[in-house]
Amino acid sequence: MDSKKLKVAYIIPGYNESHLKQRGYNKVAKLFEESGITPIHIEIDWKHSDTKCFTDYTEQFLKVYKTQRNTETYILGFSYGAMIAFLTATKTKPTALILCSLSPFFEEDLVDLKPAWVRWWKKNFTESDYSFTKIAQKIKTETFLIVGEKEDESCIIRARDAKKKIQDNHLSIAKGAEHKIGQEEYLKMVKNVISKI
Repeated sequence: MDSKKLKVAYIIPGYNESHLKQRGYNKVAKLFEESGITPIHIEIDWKHSDTKCFTDYTEQFLKVYKTQRNTETYILGFSYGAMIAFLTATKTKPTALILCSLSPFFEEDLVDLKPAWVRWWKKNFTESDYSFTKIAQKIKTETFLIVGEKEDESCIIRARDAKKKIQDNHLSIAKGAEHKIGQEEYLKMVKNVISKI
């Protein structure tokens, strides 16, 4: 990459989260800054009354992404934010993709998810048919996968499946971490990954 290019990192929060509410995202931003990468917080309007498709959220991110030009880009998403990062990766083609606790709501996951989770997903989104396998085959970006050791088993299964299907990837298990990006154990793993990009 051209060393003169501005390095920026987009940080996409989890469902109903924001860097304005959860300090963990600001700590992640600081980790990027310490590595000479300018963080850009993405504000997703999770409660948008017209949202019926998950791709509405991806469009919100892409609208911001398209405003930056001639930059070396990195994208970090947490939980549903990781879904957004993953679903848009073939359009954004970042230098590195960091998927933190990727949500298990792809068509391959729905058959094994808790019934209440599946009902919630289908109630809130008319789209429920994203094939992880088909999308993963198209991603050529170096991808870093992080998942907490103490997260729901479905998140760990999703991360391990991603490890098998994304071409260029690295999987890290954050020891002692739950589904909380601001948790000290989780942040240590994020710092470790950022040091490698």
